[in-house]
Amino acid sequence: MDWLRQVLREVLRQIDRRYQRAHRLQAAGPVLFVGRARYRGPVMQFADDTLLEPGDDVGMLHFNNERFTRIEGGSSRSTALEFARLMIQSLHHLAHKARTDPALSDLAVFHAVSWLPAHGERIGFICAPYPEGLKKRWMTLHFKLLVWAFAPARDSRSAWPDPHYFWLTRKELLRRFPESDQEPDDIDRRSYRRAGARSG
Repeated sequence: MDWLRQVLREVLRQIDRRYQRAHRLQAAGPVLFVGRARYRGPVMQFADDTLLEPGDDVGMLHFNNERFTRIEGGSSRSTALEFARLMIQSLHHLAHKARTDPALSDLAVFHAVSWLPAHGERIGFICAPYPEGLKKRWMTLHFKLLVWAFAPARDSRSAWPDPHYFWLTRKELLRRFPESDQEPDDIDRRSYRRAGARSG
């Protein structure tokens, strides 16, 4: 089956690259890409008083699926710990971009759709289940193919994804990931615990 995973991985790589070019995504650390998109949903009022209205631009977040294949870990647990470290690095990069990059500095909200509903809430994301329907079934299948093709640990490839919306306000991003003399790529796992502790 390894040959089939290799073929599927290459197909998904090409789809990812076209998606990144089409949406002009730029890297934000090792496991995230970010771009701009027009919000077309209902009005949303977040707990920190951030208001998102139809027609506003949002920061669109997308995982760097290719980077997952280079995560070292023999089990789903060790892989998850390494992914958490890389995610924290990426959020530090994103916060830095939100402060300094004119293409992102006016965005009040960042948004993604992911299959990891529990982990994001610990570091500031607001998560909500994706609505039931045909689109969710197609998205679940797509995520399942991504997990099977790119997950480095064998025991995590059988996971069945559950698509969720992820929302992160600019205020919460900057609050949890302040400017530091430490380079984002030097952030260690302790930052994951610290970010989770900044919840009130």
